Parts: sequence; structure tokens; C-alpha cells
Amino acid sequence: MDLGLTGRVALVTGASAGIGYAIAEKLAGEGCHLIICGRNSERLEKAVETLGHYQIKIISIAADVHKENDSISLVQESLKQFGRIDIAINNSEGAKFSSEAVEEFDDEEWRNVFERKLMGYIRMTNLVLPSMKSQKWGRIINIIGTSGKEPAGALIKSGVANAGLINFTKAVATEVAKWNVLVNSINPGLIDTPRHREYLEVVAQKEGQTVNAIKERIDKLIPLGRRGAASEVANLVAFLASECASYITGVTIPVDGGLSKGAF
Repeated sequence: MDLGLTGRVALVTGASAGIGYAIAEKLAGEGCHLIICGRNSERLEKAVETLGHYQIKIISIAADVHKENDSISLVQESLKQFGRIDIAINNSEGAKFSSEAVEEFDDEEWRNVFERKLMGYIRMTNLVLPSMKSQKWGRIINIIGTSGKEPAGALIKSGVANAGLINFTKAVATEVAKWNVLVNSINPGLIDTPRHREYLEVVAQKEGQTVNAIKERIDKLIPLGRRGAASEVANLVAFLASECASYITGVTIPVDGGLSKGAF
């Protein structure tokens, strides 16, 4: 099915690996021109090279969207190169997984969590909105995570930030709907990425079990009985970015194999 995305300009953060790269690849396959961003220049250049066979314009910009100046420069350069941003994908890793008890976190750790992901997404949204409003068309898609709705011990810091982002998504969607700017979010579940494997290791350490034991326990909670693939998140992103989703805004959709039906 042609999603009608050919020629659209998409900005994807955290696009050098994992879910972000899968999103960039899917949008490239749909004909979107791309700005991909990440903190690792070498991985970004490798991603550009890998995506080079698509008939699109693609640029990479090394930036840390957790930092205000980097975010501003990223959006300014994107607008300079393309003249507009049609689609913005906020995709950034959250807090480091933790095996400590909640009372051991100090205030600085919490501030860092909120700055890294919550403020990063809010800042990027604020920066791309003027361009989208002026053209009366835009898509903002926030890649959040199930811990915002289904708390888990090792994810407590990310979960609190993610809950805020779910609320932010709904609020912004209502505010900008009159400009035909649609804002939605996706909650990936246990997607087979390096970050997911890090999560399993931390849980195993915290509970004094093996990684395989944790995998087996969690697998039993997933109705589909398997890990998700990053491409399955990317497929939903492409749909939400397209005209096929022109009457969908302010929602948070889980991509988790049914995991959020239970507790993990």
C-alpha cells in the first residue's frame, strides 16, 4: 500500500541504531527525505551509507537532543537544508536502568532523567511546531515506552518521565489540531534491541537470577510469546505519519505483543 509519503521531509532522532534506525529505514523506503540525528558520528555515517540506495536526500547531524543548543542547531540546519520539516520522530533513550532501591536515588538523578527524555521531547516539539503550523500540515510521533503506563522497578525513572510524555502528547495534540498537525505516541514493549538486552541484564542482577531465567519469565507474559522487532514499531510510525492516519491524534498506541495486558 502506498502511504503517500514520497517527498515528505522527516527528522528522526536517535536514528543511528535500534528502533530509530528502523524508523529511518522504513520512512526512506516510503520515499521520505531524511534528517537523521544521533550522538555517535561514526554510527550515523554508517547509517547514511546503508540507506544510500534509496532514491532520497538524506543528511546526518551529530547532536545530543538532551542539550538545548544541540536541539536548536539541529532544527535550524534541517530547515536550512530542506526548507521545512513535515514529520518529526522523537526517539531517545531514557534513564539508565537501575538496580538500586527508589530511596537511593538523589535529586540530581531525577533532574537528569527529566532533562534527558521529558525535556528533550518537549524541546524538540516546540522547535518543529512553527514550521508545521505555517504549512498547516505536520506529524509528531513520540517513541515513549510501556513503563509510562505499566510501572516496573528497574524502569522507575524512565517510567515517571514517560508518564509525563503521554500526558504531553495528549495536551499538545489538542492544542495544535487546528493547524492539521497530528501528535501521537507509541509505547514499544520488549523490542529486541541492545537497550532491551541491557534491561534484561539489570533485572537479572537485581533479582539474582540468570538473564535466560528473566527472559523465560517475561516471555510467558507476552501473549504473542516473542520479542518484538524494531521494524514492527517502524511500521506503525509510517502509518501514523501518513494520510491514512489523518483522523488519529492524541493517542498512545502500544506495540508490545499484548504485554501491557499483564504486569511485568
